[in-house]
Amino acid sequence: MEEHKKYNLIPNSTQLPNILLDKIIPLIPEAEARCLIYICRRTFGFQKESDRISFSQFMEGIKDRRGVVLDYGTGLSRQSVSQGLKNLVRAGVVISIKNSKGNFYKINLEMAVDKVVNLVDQSRKLTKSGLKNRPKSVYLVDTQNQGNKEKPSIRGSTDPPVDNRPEFLRLRADLTDRFSLKTTNQKP
Repeated sequence: MEEHKKYNLIPNSTQLPNILLDKIIPLIPEAEARCLIYICRRTFGFQKESDRISFSQFMEGIKDRRGVVLDYGTGLSRQSVSQGLKNLVRAGVVISIKNSKGNFYKINLEMAVDKVVNLVDQSRKLTKSGLKNRPKSVYLVDTQNQGNKEKPSIRGSTDPPVDNRPEFLRLRADLTDRFSLKTTNQKP
C-alpha cells in the first residue's frame, strides 16, 4: 500500500516566508518583529504584494463598520511602531512606498539576511540603566495638606468650651427673647 502524504492546509491562515521565521525574526528586536509579522499578515494573508497600513492599524488593529474587531494590530505604542518601521525600511526588509493616501508596505524577499540583522541591531539605540537616564519621578502634591498644624486639645484645658461665634450667640439671644415675650403675653 502506498501512503499518500496529505498536506492539511489550515483555512484562514497566513503564510510566512521561511527566511523571515528562521533567520530574521529570532534575531531582531520585538518591535521590529511585530511590525514585520503584521505586514506579512496584511499582505500575504490577503494574497497581496503590498498594502496600505496606517499607524492606527499597526497600533490598534482594524474594526469593521459594526465595531467588530478584525485584528488587534501589533499592540505597540506609536513610538515603537515608528522606530520599528524605520529600522525595517533602513535595513531593507520592508519597502515603504509613500502615497498621498498613506504608506504602502511590501516585504523585500530578496534581502541579504546577515546585512539585515546587523543593520537592525545597530540601528537600535542601547539604553543605559544609570540614574541620569531614568525618567524623573512625578510626585503628587496634596493640596489639602496644610502641614503639621496641631489642633488645640480640649481635654488639656479645665475651662469650659467657649463658643467663638458672636453672630450665632446674638441670634440665639434674639430668638430666645422673642419666644419668651410671646409666651408671657399669651398667659393671663
